[in-house]
Amino acid sequence: MKKNFLLIGCLLLMVLSGLRGNQVAAQEPITLGIPQMIELAISNNLDYKIANYQLENTKLEVQKLESENLLTASTISNLEKEIILLKQQNQFQSAKDQLLLQVVDDYFQLWATEKNLESKKKNVELEKIILENIEKQLAAGYSIDLDLLQQGNEYYNALFSYQESLLTHKKLIMEVKNRLGLNNEPDIQLKVLSIPEFPEIDLKEAQSQARENSLTLQSESLEIDLAERELEKAKVNGLSQIEILKLENNLAIVQLERLLFQQDIDYQVEAQLLNYQQSKNDIVSSQKNIAEMEINASIIEKQFQAGLRTEDELISATIGVLDAQSRLISSVREVYQAYLELERLIGTLGEGVLP
Repeated sequence: MKKNFLLIGCLLLMVLSGLRGNQVAAQEPITLGIPQMIELAISNNLDYKIANYQLENTKLEVQKLESENLLTASTISNLEKEIILLKQQNQFQSAKDQLLLQVVDDYFQLWATEKNLESKKKNVELEKIILENIEKQLAAGYSIDLDLLQQGNEYYNALFSYQESLLTHKKLIMEVKNRLGLNNEPDIQLKVLSIPEFPEIDLKEAQSQARENSLTLQSESLEIDLAERELEKAKVNGLSQIEILKLENNLAIVQLERLLFQQDIDYQVEAQLLNYQQSKNDIVSSQKNIAEMEINASIIEKQFQAGLRTEDELISATIGVLDAQSRLISSVREVYQAYLELERLIGTLGEGVLP
């Protein structure tokens, strides 16, 4: 049985060594924080570049229409061109916002998977110590083969779990590097995570700012102007009563659509502000949990040095600290997501991205 465990263990170590073999000759990793990742994404991301070119083409098309219709320009045609341009600007802004949100989330996902790897690696060490202790007990006649078999399964389950997490982490790095345009660059190393001072946000002010900055609302305001002009033109040209009634209905529809969208913005801002405030409270709880786990681990380490605790108890305490750190990363990630989504709704995402 011991030979089987040893064989499986050797095979797993060979696999893990193969996964890391190419890292030996790798260059120094590139160190990134959130601002650097955003800057790289804006400079290198291909989807963002496509959205930018599409916006430029729309602007050029509007310029072309203006030059071709310069002598016959009308209020209605000018409104139509403004609406086209605003809609394309809105698409571009949405693409940019989604890229920023994704890049910030990438940062926290990388932190979370790294911390998860640390925890699982420690768990492998813990299960190995327990397995070795059972082997000693079995040799001394204090344990049975079933105990060894069960613990052997626990150990190799932990080893397989670590291996799986290592592969997941490597895939995530590949995805992030692709998004940042770093495909041929060295590996990524994250700057130390610091928790910024998250600002207080006033609901009424946020809702007012969101309405003011909304490109969709601006576009729908122009749609209302356009519908009013078309109705006036129909009346001047003496169109039938049915056509005039249809245009009046169209005007009522775009007015109601704008009102509905404005109400939706107000609701989304209020709901997101609640998420943001709750997420900030969760950070406080996570910080308290880390402090408690670190104090506990410090006490156990001193007791271990004095011979009063076993190595597996020390490793268990370390795992507790790592898991608490993972919970804090998750809490900070949720606050960032809530804050940046709020900034997106308000229309200021990119101006207030935290460091």
